[in-house]
Amino acid sequence: MTFKPAPFLEGRRAALAASLLFLLNLLLLIVFFAKPVAGSTFFLFVLGLLLWLPILYVAWRAWACFTLAYWLDRNAITVVYGPVRQTIPLGDIQEIRRGEAVADWQEGSPVVQGPNGEADWAVERLVQRWPGLARWVCYGPELGTRRVLQGKRVNSLASQPLAEQIVLVTAERSYGISPDDPDLFLAALDDLHELGPTHLVTQERHWPALARWPLWQDPVLMGLLAAGFVGFLVLLGVAIFRFTGLPYALPLWDNLDRRLIFIFPAFGLAVWLIDGIWGLVVHQRHRIAAALLFGGAVAAQLAALVALLSVTRS
Repeated sequence: MTFKPAPFLEGRRAALAASLLFLLNLLLLIVFFAKPVAGSTFFLFVLGLLLWLPILYVAWRAWACFTLAYWLDRNAITVVYGPVRQTIPLGDIQEIRRGEAVADWQEGSPVVQGPNGEADWAVERLVQRWPGLARWVCYGPELGTRRVLQGKRVNSLASQPLAEQIVLVTAERSYGISPDDPDLFLAALDDLHELGPTHLVTQERHWPALARWPLWQDPVLMGLLAAGFVGFLVLLGVAIFRFTGLPYALPLWDNLDRRLIFIFPAFGLAVWLIDGIWGLVVHQRHRIAAALLFGGAVAAQLAALVALLSVTRS
């Protein structure tokens, strides 16, 4: 059985915000290509890249809000949002709280502004520093909000405030949910619990395979991969800032067109992409090979930087 969440507008808010940010990024891209090459064009390029971070985050929140649902069967309650599946076995539920019982539990506990999951650390810190930003950066504030109430960890996966949630208490942690029809949901839960499970399931949160790659937990490989992208930006920045000071033809290099210096950042991007893709393919079985590929890309970019500085020297 599938139960939708109680209606909320957070998905639409997030989709609208993501669309506006995308249009702003598109405008920056148009200005970038319309302007003559100068130092300001490099800053526009970097700003456009950085803008993708909030675009992707807000789009992720929109996806999570639009797809929030509660699957109920004889074995477990599965909370679905985006690509994430949170499984709560029916046999693990020790208590169900709602209404006044939740309000009493919440009394005296500090107010928690969500979401504050693993993917929300940047937004969480922004809101902690400037609480007034919450209405602009928080979408689905109860979807993925962790708090501690009376010594128990509560993970809200809901569309409504905590006081309006159904809290499922287990030995490990508690879960706050908000189905559209709470009474029907609880009646179905009782019926299925009486029937008993068809097989045993464990209490877990399942992320897609891409999110569970060991690479994301490897600081060395991630550092090398990030260094390669920074290397491309350095090559592009040097080429742009030196471009305007160069003659149209480079006399020291057989009168080559000065626009050819942009081959160096193109090379830096290409080597980062090629070595990066191969590194992603082999890293699970051959971590050292992946490190050599990522490090080799950085070394090639350093060589390209030396050549670029030599070509563009006065």
